[in-house]
Amino acid sequence: MTAILRLLFFVGTLALALAGCASPPGSEYVPGIFASALAGSDDVELTYELDGMPLGSAGFGEDLRALALRRLSAGRISADVTQDERRVRIVVDEAYAPRVDELVTWTGTLLLLEPDPDVLLTPGDSSGPLVLRRDGADHWYEGSRADVLHAIENWPVDRDHRLLAEPMWGSTDDRGAQRWRTRVVKAEPTGELGDGALVGWGDGPSLRIRGTSGSPSESAVQNAKDRAAKHVVARGRISLGAPTFGEAGALHLSFGTGAEAYARAQQERQLLTTPRLPPLRRVGAVGLPPNRGLALACLVVPVLLSLGWLVFVRRFDRAHPEPMWLVGVTFLFGAAAVVPAGLAEAGFARASPWLDPNLVTFGGRTFAFPLAFVVFTVVVGLSEEGSKRLAAQLAVRRREFDEPVDGIVYGIVASLGFAAAENIRYFAIGRLTAPLVIARCFMSVPAHMFFGALWGYALGAKLVDGKTRTWAWLLLAAACHGLFDALLSTEGAGMLAVMLNVGLASAFVVLVRRALRHGVVTKEMLAIRAEDRALIRVGRPALFWVSAVLLHVLAVGIFVLGAYWQLSRHRPSMTFVAGSSAMLALLAVAALGVTQTVPLDVAIDDYGVTFAGAARPWRRIRGFSVRVDRVELDCEGGPIVLGPAPPPAIEAIAAELAKRLGSGGSDRLLTLESSQDARVDAVG
Repeated sequence: MTAILRLLFFVGTLALALAGCASPPGSEYVPGIFASALAGSDDVELTYELDGMPLGSAGFGEDLRALALRRLSAGRISADVTQDERRVRIVVDEAYAPRVDELVTWTGTLLLLEPDPDVLLTPGDSSGPLVLRRDGADHWYEGSRADVLHAIENWPVDRDHRLLAEPMWGSTDDRGAQRWRTRVVKAEPTGELGDGALVGWGDGPSLRIRGTSGSPSESAVQNAKDRAAKHVVARGRISLGAPTFGEAGALHLSFGTGAEAYARAQQERQLLTTPRLPPLRRVGAVGLPPNRGLALACLVVPVLLSLGWLVFVRRFDRAHPEPMWLVGVTFLFGAAAVVPAGLAEAGFARASPWLDPNLVTFGGRTFAFPLAFVVFTVVVGLSEEGSKRLAAQLAVRRREFDEPVDGIVYGIVASLGFAAAENIRYFAIGRLTAPLVIARCFMSVPAHMFFGALWGYALGAKLVDGKTRTWAWLLLAAACHGLFDALLSTEGAGMLAVMLNVGLASAFVVLVRRALRHGVVTKEMLAIRAEDRALIRVGRPALFWVSAVLLHVLAVGIFVLGAYWQLSRHRPSMTFVAGSSAMLALLAVAALGVTQTVPLDVAIDDYGVTFAGAARPWRRIRGFSVRVDRVELDCEGGPIVLGPAPPPAIEAIAAELAKRLGSGGSDRLLTLESSQDARVDAVG
């Protein structure tokens, strides 16, 4: 059970990391504006078999699938993993196959090996793009990671030596890619770091590895230190470089200098803290036909998620719903906004490493949070929120944009289009895994909505108050966006990002409530001063907060179920299916409850009565009647229901209406004027 909980936590952490707008800290693969290919379009099935070790021996357990999934998750690789007794099958994009080989065939221990520079390498074939380098007695071949890995697999070396691939920190080619080199070492290790080895941060961009007291790892480190010979630390076929020895039983590995070094150290730390795997060898690799279902789902599911949230948001705009054609166009413009936003972010990153969100987190270290917040705000927040704001410009200039709540609606619509396009990219990378889909559905998509609601509210408020500073609200949205991404990119701060989302949800409710105090803005309404309006709150606050809390609780529960399914989806039970279906149904009920019970204001002034965006001038109100928990206005074109509300609020509404209409309207002094084009508004 403990292992399962740890894996659920790890899968959840990966999903939360991918839920942010930037790549996870330490990730070696940073996708471009769009993923290079949809998941399933270029897959290969890799088959691995236990290499001479009985299943379940040495404390590895029998669930190889869970162990392999944990290792791949630490390497930021999404794959479909299944187990068949002694074999593990991994379906992954072909581009990741070498990396999967590297991670799965590595058992999880580190070897202390002595370099042997006197051995001359004799490539079995042409060295190709590799370049021979010399430094005194030492010589090596240098090139890209892929070329060096190909060399160490295929070049001959005698049985007394091994050939490793070693990154050259701080050395890049003309395209900015990390340079690698070959490293010849003696085959017999001087020590092994496995049982009892603890991995943590050292000083600066380095890792500190020590053995617990009396453990074999402590003895191995001390033995290597006493030999006074140069060593390298090997993770499988990868050399992590020469360590420095500090206190007894501890060594330090440096990963270079600068922010990039912290990201590399964090990536390595995540790998080194995964559970050990039994020895596995690859016994098969088969290219698979395109998985059109998965590829299509990567396109369709993001759109469906955004449309689901759009249905939720439009429930707040029932009085005068926006035309669907304009909503659709704004949605598409929002999706297209990922292009200028992506170009801007890429331009910032190329301009300086200090403007690269993937680097300024320093591998997710807490001390870098202030810098990460500023960079995420400027680079990601302003780029994305500014692009979404431009996507909403057409709607803002249309005559249909005539209510304060319209700003919130179109700000959210543009944001949902942006989120849909962004999710196509992330779902392609993550192969549509359940935790990722759920995390982005209930974390990132709502966050995009709330960011858009901030500057959208200002656009609508400008209809009522021309002095509204829309640029200030845009900056606020960018800052919230930057804070959200910085929290997700900082180790251990994911829960704070969840709390920020909850806070933004509360702010969203407040802004919607304020926007719905006005209907269609006319010159008559603009003549009314704010202090001359009577505002009476109605709704069911208790039920609203119960629904809101239940919505968040169910979202967390569904996330946990999704992570569990990712772990054991080769054997889901009927109990799991029934439970997840029931939770989804309850989630829909809770979402409906939020829209039905949200506290709103009844605004009564010299113009008339406004509720939930429906405004009626006094000349169209015939009278009113008081019910138990609501007031019903008898209006030309149909009644308007004000409520539900507790008795004090009902009494206050009735008193304000009586001032204008008399008792129920019987003493009304105003002249009723008919209007053939009166619109029917029934709210409540």
